[in-house]
Amino acid sequence: MPAEFQTRDPLGQAEGLRSALDEHCGVMLTDSSGRILSVNEALCTVTRYAREELVGRDPRILNSGFHAKEHIRELWNTLASRRTWQGDLKNRAKDGTFFWARTTIVPVPDDPGTGVNYLALYTVFSDPYLAEEKAAYLAAIVDSSGDAIVGKNLQGIVSSWNHGAERIFGYTAAEMIGQSILKLIPEDRRSEEDRILAKIAQGGTVEHFDTIRLHKNGSPVTVSVSVSAIKDSSGRIIGAAKVARDISERKRWESTIRSLNLTLERRVAERTAQLEAANQELEAFSYSVSHDLRAPLRAIDGFTQAVCEDYGPLLPSDGKRYLDTIRFSAQRMGDLIDDLLAFARLSRQEIKAKEVDMAAIVRECLDELGAPWPGRGVEVEIADLPRVQGDAAMVKQVWSNLLSNAVKYSRGREPARIEVGCAPRGAATEFFVRDNGTGFDMRYYDKLFGVFQRLHRPEDFEGTGVGLAIVKRIVARHGGSVRAESVQGHGATFYFTL
Repeated sequence: MPAEFQTRDPLGQAEGLRSALDEHCGVMLTDSSGRILSVNEALCTVTRYAREELVGRDPRILNSGFHAKEHIRELWNTLASRRTWQGDLKNRAKDGTFFWARTTIVPVPDDPGTGVNYLALYTVFSDPYLAEEKAAYLAAIVDSSGDAIVGKNLQGIVSSWNHGAERIFGYTAAEMIGQSILKLIPEDRRSEEDRILAKIAQGGTVEHFDTIRLHKNGSPVTVSVSVSAIKDSSGRIIGAAKVARDISERKRWESTIRSLNLTLERRVAERTAQLEAANQELEAFSYSVSHDLRAPLRAIDGFTQAVCEDYGPLLPSDGKRYLDTIRFSAQRMGDLIDDLLAFARLSRQEIKAKEVDMAAIVRECLDELGAPWPGRGVEVEIADLPRVQGDAAMVKQVWSNLLSNAVKYSRGREPARIEVGCAPRGAATEFFVRDNGTGFDMRYYDKLFGVFQRLHRPEDFEGTGVGLAIVKRIVARHGGSVRAESVQGHGATFYFTL
């Protein structure tokens, strides 16, 4: 700091004055040439400069460059004529930020009386341009909002009314400002307004309150209302700001959805009753098939056998052949009934899910199918199979049907090859059984998993045509899918997921 500026601190001559000024404003003292002689702590705080960084410098260190030259020229002309200047100045702090200060600069004689010093008092206030810009921005948001935004005092008199309010309620701002908000409220709902204003007056808020208000034409408008307090600069509650959103369309959709839900529930109940009746009929049919049809079949088979045994020598060869055909047909009919009942039971059987060891089930099924098969060269390859969640008994039926088909339709191949494995398919694991048997014609694929659908002649391969239908039903009940690939004469591969 230059020595001549350390010899005195004019502000220090009146300590009481310094304290009073520090509380209210920044203070700067300059000499007649414009060099800073002294500053108070308040000015250092607002300018971000240390005292020693300001003393001895030109006040233009704070110049923001914002003001026109005419404004600055008027300031200096006023001071040159030894008159007090007052005005608002935008200043730049050390860190580059700006601040506005209501500024008063007073000419004061210096001690020797040979010149004039200048005492500047700075009272900082908010940027008026930013405040105006913010106010304009908020006003634009309010005015462009599709919601009704309404201001009112604590007596319910409307003080502001945006375009959204005009659109929803039909009244213009001129028609509503100065009027009571009760103009919008049905008679039977006016107590709501009293409760809302009482709550706001106590500092509370109202959020998303659904109610009914009146359009200018008298029609009801369903709105969702939120209300908060309006406060003055001292924090005193002087009114309420209400935001009302027209939810008439939403309410209509909700009513429609409720009606549809009721209709759907009724239809579900009716369909459930129909399914229960159908299940009861199916149970009755299953009982009838199991008991009423089996009895005559057993009689046909039994009496045909008795005729063969008792009167066989007396019958011509064609007669014996006819009786054998009758017995075979009765036995086949019995097999069809058994498979049909097994298929029907799958729809009613409860799934008992647990962890299933797929490799162990495959080996168990092969053992039950008679592996190894005497007189046949059958090679079986089983890959590592993961454990899954499912009904073990049902999953075993799937493997048993697929493996028995592989063994049956690879008859005549030497050696017959059966491969059991799995591979990832999307997020699931797909299991497969592959054989090198006779395969099937892919043109008839759509019949493959149907009940009693067979793609081979009964005299070539035994069976009823229910096995693959059972596979598909079980897999579907486990939320999976089943598919097959084949080249006729070169085997087939059946895939399934759970």
